[in-house]
Amino acid sequence: MIYRDVLLQIEAWQRSVEPKILVLRGARQVGKTTAVSQLPSLAGRGAKVLQVNLEEHPELERSFATNDAERILEELFFTAGAVPAGGDIVFLDEVQAAPSALQAMRYLREHRPDLRFVAAGSLLEVALGRRNISMPVGRMEYLFMGPLTYREFLGAQGSFDMERELMRSWIPGKPFPQAAHGKLLSVLRKYLIVGGMPEAVARFVATGDSMEVGRVHASILNTYRDDFVKYASGEDLLLLRRVFDWVPARGGDKAVYTKIAADRRAAAVRTAIELLCDARVIFPAVHSAGNGLPLSSEVRPSVYKLFFLDVGLMAHMTGVSRISGDMMLDHDFINRGRLAEQFVAQHLLFRRPSWERPSLHYWLRSGRSSNAEVDFLVEGGRSVVPVEVKAGSSGSMKSLMRFVQEKSVPLAVRFDANPPSLQRVEHRLADGWGGSRPVQFDLLSLPLYMVDEIDRLVADLLPE
Repeated sequence: MIYRDVLLQIEAWQRSVEPKILVLRGARQVGKTTAVSQLPSLAGRGAKVLQVNLEEHPELERSFATNDAERILEELFFTAGAVPAGGDIVFLDEVQAAPSALQAMRYLREHRPDLRFVAAGSLLEVALGRRNISMPVGRMEYLFMGPLTYREFLGAQGSFDMERELMRSWIPGKPFPQAAHGKLLSVLRKYLIVGGMPEAVARFVATGDSMEVGRVHASILNTYRDDFVKYASGEDLLLLRRVFDWVPARGGDKAVYTKIAADRRAAAVRTAIELLCDARVIFPAVHSAGNGLPLSSEVRPSVYKLFFLDVGLMAHMTGVSRISGDMMLDHDFINRGRLAEQFVAQHLLFRRPSWERPSLHYWLRSGRSSNAEVDFLVEGGRSVVPVEVKAGSSGSMKSLMRFVQEKSVPLAVRFDANPPSLQRVEHRLADGWGGSRPVQFDLLSLPLYMVDEIDRLVADLLPE
């Protein structure tokens, strides 16, 4: 069994006195069904899970539409072949196949308050938008799930307890053993190929065979492509597939519609992107001016770059997963930084508690002679924190320093291949008028594999 950190939050929901309806949201095959199925054994409460897959029973949609709680529960119990007792969990899986079930669940909860109700779906936004279904406000609690993190990947292999504890406990100024750093970098290279999709990780742990992992990736990607035909046809279907293939190849690039599909109208390309974002197989990092908090208050929704769901799937689609072991050790392995930026993006996206809707921000300034881009912006204390990603051990920080200078922020973060450190940076930048201006800030340099620790470390350096 692969343990997921989100299980702690699901267990807390199960233990609550009056739990709301729990809705797990995320792309296909990120582990939603498995997480719910594991609950009874983890919590040790003797509860059972009564599960009904609504994709397998579309006829139940008619019952849900009645909002007759007694009739609906009877149908569910006969479909599952069991009658739950108090404290048991009624789990409606693939709920996007019968969107009216989400409205009906409020009546089920009121009719049987002794039961726990859970729903999970991978295309909820798409289905709800097309059916104009409204959610029961105040009666549902959402948890957003993504792929396994690097830290969870280590845990799945069961032999890195010392290294995981080292990362959790490291503070600036504390030595970081070189042996541990080398081992963690080696595992990172494997993660960039395997990724965090639970089935791919389980296959890797069981076999260590990259070809077997590739077969899992191919199966998952084919499942996603099969979903397209449910929501598009003809030219729109072809455009969906084109966007789906473009994002892994150009991950981290600003979305310019003419570069994605020059022969299609911008509105059509935008619609295709929005649908894939709703399906949670791609996600945007939106430009924010970054003058203050919250970052979302100064966004430009039309300016964004796109990332894929999972770095392992990205590696498979771009052919990186088929390179030799020797090439994995080379700097060029990271595909000019795309894999590294994708890795950081998906970890930053899902680093917050699972009940918070995932979001990403970055900073972009365009000009004939003053282009600058900071890979990501995060919130730290009362300050905006710029984040740069470098695939290797070195690289320019000009854009990072430009942001620090313009916004007068005290701390920046850089992810690269070096051991963790904290240093004071003092530099002078050209001011565009023939002179220069000083820039001073603290730079928290973290190895890529410590991305899960960014919030803890930034909070220590920038207290409220």
